[in-house]
Amino acid sequence: MKYMTFNSSCSYAGLANLLSFYGVDTEDRSIALEIHLPYLFSCEDGQYLAGPMLQGAKWFNLYLHPIGFTFTERRMKREDVCSYLRSRHPAMLGLHVTPESRHAVIYTGGGEGEYHFLNNRHESSPEPADLRLSEKEFLSRLDETVTVGMLKIADPVPVALRPYLEESLIALRSLEEEITAFCSREQPVAALREARGTLFRPILLDGVTMLELLMEEQIAAALRTVRAQLMAALREDRPVIPARRLDMALLTKAMTEYAGLIEKAAEREDECP
Repeated sequence: MKYMTFNSSCSYAGLANLLSFYGVDTEDRSIALEIHLPYLFSCEDGQYLAGPMLQGAKWFNLYLHPIGFTFTERRMKREDVCSYLRSRHPAMLGLHVTPESRHAVIYTGGGEGEYHFLNNRHESSPEPADLRLSEKEFLSRLDETVTVGMLKIADPVPVALRPYLEESLIALRSLEEEITAFCSREQPVAALREARGTLFRPILLDGVTMLELLMEEQIAAALRTVRAQLMAALREDRPVIPARRLDMALLTKAMTEYAGLIEKAAEREDECP
């Protein structure tokens, strides 16, 4: 069983668990560092994402293709999942493990009307490590649309990471511009709450997690300070001009330094033979 070793890494722990069925011994942290995940930001369908939120075939295959695997995905309606999975395991999908917690699990098979799963969790989590669900229980824990991911053995293919790093810089700079514009205007409570996930999460939560992986404590500490200021503004529960509550100079400096880390990572890629 491969456990989560950093925040929100359930899908990366899931990828490590999938690989263990094929005799590959790795973990979420190793995968993240190998593909330069701490340096990656993206804007997908208008949504900024960073670190562990970069999930699925596009990102997983950065790790898998060089070692001779590929990750495939299929989206389907909830009612089609059971018949699809019966002859396909191991497979990764999202499941409501508890009413409060939905994350990636690994379907490992079953029998006699049961579906068995590995729960990709932190080792200290009170959640069960294994789940055995009836078909009715299983279906009740799925969203209406489900993405099922599986591994396939393939010929090894090298991956060039520099283009992803270059795109990451563009996404990070665009994110900074949008945050600056947002913070300059008065925002109603609802808009500030929404922005916590859409604008601020990639840098103030997932970005901090990734900086911790890199042991870049100075930048991480600055972003934690701004995050605490944002949470204090949210607790006021009234319209605010975020720039009057957040240390924008500190945030800009931290994001500029983060961009510098990405640039250095791209330069190192150029130096690789």
